[in-house]
Amino acid sequence: MNDQPILPIRGKKYDHPEHYRDLISQHCSEGRYVPEQLQDLLLEQCSHRCSVCREPNYELHHIEPIEYGGKTEYENLIVLCPNCHTRVHREGIPNKKQLKHYKLKEEVSYGLPIIGRLSLEEKEFIKKLSAEPEEELVLFAERYHRKIMVEDHEEAKKIFRRMIGLLYLESEGIVRTEYDLCCGLAEGGVSVALLLRVTDKGIRWLRYLKKTERLDLLV
Repeated sequence: MNDQPILPIRGKKYDHPEHYRDLISQHCSEGRYVPEQLQDLLLEQCSHRCSVCREPNYELHHIEPIEYGGKTEYENLIVLCPNCHTRVHREGIPNKKQLKHYKLKEEVSYGLPIIGRLSLEEKEFIKKLSAEPEEELVLFAERYHRKIMVEDHEEAKKIFRRMIGLLYLESEGIVRTEYDLCCGLAEGGVSVALLLRVTDKGIRWLRYLKKTERLDLLV
């Protein structure tokens, strides 16, 4: 399941089964051994399928080859099927940058928002978030307040959320809304105060957009 399968090499010193242990020892000493917990994490993240073509047969690939300084660690490992694995080694397709994009896409947890479905308000909101340092997004909060001329509190909340224009981001789990206040007014309207926060998934998605240079698509 690693770059070099643990198999006897015909015509070499490891032909005989008694030398399998020597081969495994050499394999591990080259820095290719992947701990079981790390394998489980990588396979769970890609649903036990190739990260490129989704074929259910898989091997682990070092994005940056060990012989060029790549390490056997999470950031440098991706799951590929035998066909894609061979193609990467022989033809360089997908290339290293593209492989990292596939890996980042998986980290967003199976469902990426579709950029083409974002409203203008959502695109502007994402641009605003992208200008914030990532470590500050955990505490990021945007406040909205408006008087809605209906008497029903729940209806006022729904109307206000539609007016803000971030419903798709909310439905995809990128942001979540919290209501600070919703109180009736004498004039028959409702005052709605809303607090909007970025979720962990939203932070990972923003990281993906930045690293893959897809923020340019928000035009």
